Amino acid sequence: MTAAFNVTAPSPPGPTTPERGASSAGLVLIDVLLRDRDRMLDRIRAGHDLTAVMQAMVATIAITMAAAGAALGSYRGGIQIAYAAIKLPIVLLGAAALSAPALWAIGSALGRRSRLAQDLALVMVALARGALLVVACTPLVMVGRAVDLGYHHTILGVVAMFALAGGAATGMIWRGLAREAATGWRTAIAGFCVVFTLVGGQLSWALRPYLERPRAPEVPFLREVSGSLFDSVTGALQSARGIYRRDQAPLEESGQ
Repeated sequence: MTAAFNVTAPSPPGPTTPERGASSAGLVLIDVLLRDRDRMLDRIRAGHDLTAVMQAMVATIAITMAAAGAALGSYRGGIQIAYAAIKLPIVLLGAAALSAPALWAIGSALGRRSRLAQDLALVMVALARGALLVVACTPLVMVGRAVDLGYHHTILGVVAMFALAGGAATGMIWRGLAREAATGWRTAIAGFCVVFTLVGGQLSWALRPYLERPRAPEVPFLREVSGSLFDSVTGALQSARGIYRRDQAPLEESGQ
């Protein structure tokens, strides 16, 4: 007696498209960045597939900063959500593109071996790590809005959030160059931080506002240049303490 078995062979996996492969590789790189920084730094130092690293980090920065910008824009709501989601990725990616070569240039001037591609990848990886930290903290902005946290206190909280992310990014660059232990690496990091702060600060100031008062009747995409970023942070500190200049006094009905 024979038994017949109708065995259906498993279907072969579908073809791996370039888009699917790139997406999977990008997610793997982000996972490595979050879980094993030393492995990521070793990959950069060895120069292994730096193009894929750069592409993944640029995409990470663009997506996370858009999400963070939308969260900031939600404080005012309406079109400001879209405005901030567009502008915040431009600020970070623009600042990175303009200042990242400074790390290589300063290091080379001090006698460090030229590693332009590795330095650019290192900067983008560090900024992507900072961007991930920013987007992880953005729920705090939503909580602040839910509990009706004051406008100026919210600004100070956002500044602290970005300062924390900046510290994490700088730490990543420090760790990467410390492993190399090349001539002048500390000075190169210090010079890069100065350049990035100046470029990023000016670019972010030019593209403001991101966090707008809820009572604002109109929301401009860009605001007229007035004062400086330092003046804005100083004014927010004073306003959070209840000290207002006459031209910044809150409206009576809002209490802000």
